[in-house]
Amino acid sequence: MTTALCAAFAAVAASADAAEIAFASRSDFTEISLNIRDTYNANPDQIVLDVTLSQDAQQRMLVATTAALEQDLTLLIDGKPVSTTHVKNAIDAPQLQIAMSRQLAIALLPNLLGVSNDTNSAAIPPAMPSAVAATMPAPVSNPEPLFAAPPVEAQPQQVVPPTVTDSAPEATAAMPAPEPGTAMPPMLPLPAVPPDLGAAPVAEPAPSALPQEAAMAPAVVAVESPAPPLPLVPALPQVPRWATGAWLPTSATPSPYAEIYTGDAIAISAHGINALTCNQARTHVLESSPQQVRLEIDRGSACVINKIAVGQLRISPSATSGKVVISLYSPGDDMNGAPAIEGSYQRKP
Repeated sequence: MTTALCAAFAAVAASADAAEIAFASRSDFTEISLNIRDTYNANPDQIVLDVTLSQDAQQRMLVATTAALEQDLTLLIDGKPVSTTHVKNAIDAPQLQIAMSRQLAIALLPNLLGVSNDTNSAAIPPAMPSAVAATMPAPVSNPEPLFAAPPVEAQPQQVVPPTVTDSAPEATAAMPAPEPGTAMPPMLPLPAVPPDLGAAPVAEPAPSALPQEAAMAPAVVAVESPAPPLPLVPALPQVPRWATGAWLPTSATPSPYAEIYTGDAIAISAHGINALTCNQARTHVLESSPQQVRLEIDRGSACVINKIAVGQLRISPSATSGKVVISLYSPGDDMNGAPAIEGSYQRKP
């Protein structure tokens, strides 16, 4: 009991005006479907996300919506706020249909696909340490000048090598000094550095085209208005896979002359019912759960099965694999009462 209460208080924020419920896409969503484009959607920038909640996430959604009745509830996915809506009634369904902006869907897409953000950083090589970079030699650049300088003739001079006992200052003092009155050799001027004719000329900076008043004026920053919150719409119930298909009464036997079975076969699809005297009658799903599926025949469709004018159907799984129990109700019958006719059916081979 203590663990259940802690989970309930963690799902709903303790606030008088708003509440929050957070989902993790990897652990709370068992099925994820992303509707990227819908021609009939009035908002082309809106993305619809269909998810199936895990059993724990469904229980948290029920606790959160029950505690936040007539309040604002904010839905977070992977730590990002997706939508805020005013709760009118508690939501107890495994499927949810969540509408969000295209920018938010792009931000959530890596987590929905199960891709880690660390894979992008692995492609970037690590920075070179400063100590290693300091020891590496600088690149050698020795461009050849366009014009070579004239050679300078070297004046040969006799140099007396110092002995082992002589020190450097004494060796310097032993060099003969020029005699007074001797003319010094002329100093050759250093050759001027020739200009690099291959370099591109440096362009002078262009003067500012704005006057002084316009340059000193403060910049105007456009502020985008926040987008309105998107509603949290529960997904419509669907016919599960175990209830769809062609069904035959368990007592049906094939004819030796043709593929004709005794008894009225029933074909159930996502949006219609088909039988011998029930030509693709349109249906509406009233309830869909692992225990049973309730379908209502469209009033504009005439459907007769086993001589019963059918208004509603109830399909329940059987204990035997590949079999179901189909209950037929006439228009006006109580679905909680006894059906007009009921039988065991098996999948058509």
